[in-house]
Amino acid sequence: MPIQEEEHKCEEFDQDWIFTYGDMVTLLLVFFVLLLTFCKTDIEKFKSVAESFKPTPPGSPYFLEGQPSVLEQLAAQVETVELPEDLFVTLDDRGVVVSFKDSALFAPASADLLPKAIGSLSRFVKFLYALPNKIVVEGHTDDQAIRSAKYPSNWELSSARASAVARFLQGEGVKGERMTVLGFAEYRPRFRNDSPAKRALNRRIDVIIAPQ
Repeated sequence: MPIQEEEHKCEEFDQDWIFTYGDMVTLLLVFFVLLLTFCKTDIEKFKSVAESFKPTPPGSPYFLEGQPSVLEQLAAQVETVELPEDLFVTLDDRGVVVSFKDSALFAPASADLLPKAIGSLSRFVKFLYALPNKIVVEGHTDDQAIRSAKYPSNWELSSARASAVARFLQGEGVKGERMTVLGFAEYRPRFRNDSPAKRALNRRIDVIIAPQ
């Protein structure tokens, strides 16, 4: 009499979170790879971004725990890539911060976007489509008093510049409800305003991709 083998039912896969997590990591990877095509940041800052994305959860099909992340591998190659100097990427408690020098976007004492700014922002806005995160646009100036009938103080100038960038992003398809616009004038400097070079670094627009 022939022996019948028992049927073994496959266990149902109940780790659906892996696919959602994988999609999220893939989007973040694409975001940073594309940023590398037109931004400049030093190696140590980029490594700090890479560190923030590891270790990955056990069982992820996209990364092996204990292996260097893809972002770290990219950071090691930054030295070989020639990139523009008008954009910097950092990471802090607010999220991923993309900083544009004011000279890359505006003429002195103006909140009208320069023609060269359109190209940079047009490339940058493509990265935002793939991310669902909230976006904060911050305007910052140095401590030099502005002399303009249109902008009585740095409060008005920083707010107007941040608004101009947000309007452009919205015009390119980023939903307005995703964005918050803030003007900080000279009161959130990155460096002490004790030299022209440091003042130039303090005059900036920060576009922040907030953590979910």
